[in-house]
Parts: sequence; structure tokens; C-alpha cells
Amino acid sequence: MNRTDIAHALLERYYADADLLVDQGVASSDDVDVAMRLGAGYPAGPFETRGGRHSAVPDAPPRPDSPWSAVAVVGTGHMASGIAEAVARAGEVVTVIGRGAASLDRSRAAIGANLDRSVGRGRLSIQDAALVVDRIRFVTGLDALPDDTEVVIEAVTEDLAVKRSVLTQIDQRVGSAAVLATNTSSYRVADVMQDVSMQRRTLALHFFNPAAVMKLVEVVPGPASDSVAATAADWVRSLGKSPVFSADARGFIVNRLLIPYLNDAARLHDNGCSVDDIDAAMKGAPGLPMGPFALLDLIGLDVTVAALDSMAEAEPGDERLVPAAALIQLVAEGRLGRKSGAGFYSHGGTHAR
Repeated sequence: MNRTDIAHALLERYYADADLLVDQGVASSDDVDVAMRLGAGYPAGPFETRGGRHSAVPDAPPRPDSPWSAVAVVGTGHMASGIAEAVARAGEVVTVIGRGAASLDRSRAAIGANLDRSVGRGRLSIQDAALVVDRIRFVTGLDALPDDTEVVIEAVTEDLAVKRSVLTQIDQRVGSAAVLATNTSSYRVADVMQDVSMQRRTLALHFFNPAAVMKLVEVVPGPASDSVAATAADWVRSLGKSPVFSADARGFIVNRLLIPYLNDAARLHDNGCSVDDIDAAMKGAPGLPMGPFALLDLIGLDVTVAALDSMAEAEPGDERLVPAAALIQLVAEGRLGRKSGAGFYSHGGTHAR
């Protein structure tokens, strides 16, 4: 299989998936294009690529006043800390809820390290970094949620049972007017909010990694919660970020297009195509910034397999969501990508397969 055929095979499915998202009413073609540019780093979205047009994305989205002034983030991991930092950088006070002092200390340290890097690169003054830190309140346990909280963003591990448990506890703790959001990247809002009261306004606010830097946020209303989407989009814009709207479907926009594409590439490798040929093919005519295997190593092979599994859990029966043999083997060997020193490529850049 030559590189032209490789690119055609992968792009054909990617374009078909994009068409299906629009045909099923999951997202508009403009939002799909914006999502793939800002969320996946593509030079153009699928409809732009085929139609020779460009969706309008302002370089600096206009910042309305924040409609929510009392925001809480539940979780202390990488994504939760990044979301809290993004809110604080936008000038808003945010409460971070952790399980204990140790996890809160790790979150505090991670945010501090990010701010120090920004100061070191001249992107933030020492004074502004100090103000960001002052806006973040670290508290232990859901009982410490402020009574006036307007929106709570759950950003715990991407495990359906864990998310359901945490969201149910939050639902029982906050007032009926509070909005409950999840940062899930692959489950449907209806699934993670299954045990939340039907009267609660719910949605997904899917930030991208690193949350303090990436401009895209997917806004996905939960059941009977369409009315909250516009307010949520204004809040996203108040952070200096760009919202796109998605219906409540597995993987929303970016992961729905990106994760199966990466798995398709790994399946081509299972069938004898080389890592070098596949990556070169996708950096060639499509003009992607990196090939699928370089991107897999960046994302993390374990993260990709987990995303495939959770998307399959949300919608069983899709063969394309069964992880490729190469992915399973490398994860079993501990070759998770850049973070472990090797994946499809070695840490030095020579392909490992």
C-alpha cells in the first residue's frame, strides 16, 4: 500500500465520520471545522479542506462579562488543575475540591509550576501570577462547597462509575439552581448524569489539555438542559476561549473524529503498513502537523485505549472502537508514548516498531 493509498483510506473514513456528525445533527459543519482546528491542531477542518472555505474563529474571542461568578472544580488531577487555572487567569475566583491535603498540595504545586513557566517565558508578570494564585481556593471534601456555588465542574478520572458517584454526591450537596457540568471527553452527559435529579441543569464542558492554554471548549447540554448552553458559551468566552456546540453523542466532536482515525491508522500498521509510511502519508497531501503515530505518542497510548473503551461502552458494537493489536501490545509492554520514553517511537525519535 503506497502513501497515497494510505492517506486516501484514512481520510475517506475521517470525512465520512464528519459528514455523519452533521447529518445526524450532532454539530454544525462550522463547529466541526473549528473544533478540529482548535482541539486537534489541524490546519483546517474536514469541510474547509474539501470546500476551500474557512470558518470564522476570532484570534481573540470577545470576552463578555462572566455569567457565573461562583465556580467550583471537583478534582485535583491534571485537567481539574488546568481548568481551575484557566478560570483564575480570567480574573474569576474558583474553588478546587479535593479528597485530602496531599491531593490539594499536588494541584497547588502543578498550578504554581505552570505559572512559573509562564513568568519565565515572559507571558505573565510575577504580580499577575500572584493574583492568579490568590483567586484559587483549595478545600477538602464536597461538604466544603460554598453555598452560593453557581456551577460545579466535575473533572475526576474518566471512569463512568466514579463520575456517577461524584456527580450524585454533588447533586445532593448544592442548591437546586446550581448548574452541574462534567469534563468527560468520551461518555455522554446522560450517562454520567444518570443518577442526578431530573430537574438539575446539566451539561458537559469539555476542556482540552492543557486546559489553561487550549482555546477550545465543547459545550454539550444534558437532558432537558438546552437552555443552559448559551450561558455556558458566554462563560467560556469570558475565559478567552472558543466554544463549539455538540449534541450529546459519544466523543462529542473532536474525540469522535480523532480517536477512531488514530485507531484506523494503528490497524493499518497491524496489516503491514510501516509507522514511517503512515505518518509521512498524513503529513503529506493532507498537510497535518504530525502523523497519527507521533500524535498517539503525544496523547498517550493508554489514554487512547481508554478513550476507545469508554466510547465503546457508550455505544457498543462499533468494530472501529476495538483497539488495534499494536496499541494493546505496546500498552502491555509499558510503552505509553512520550511520557514513558517510548511508544510507536523511541524517546529519541527512532521508530520503536
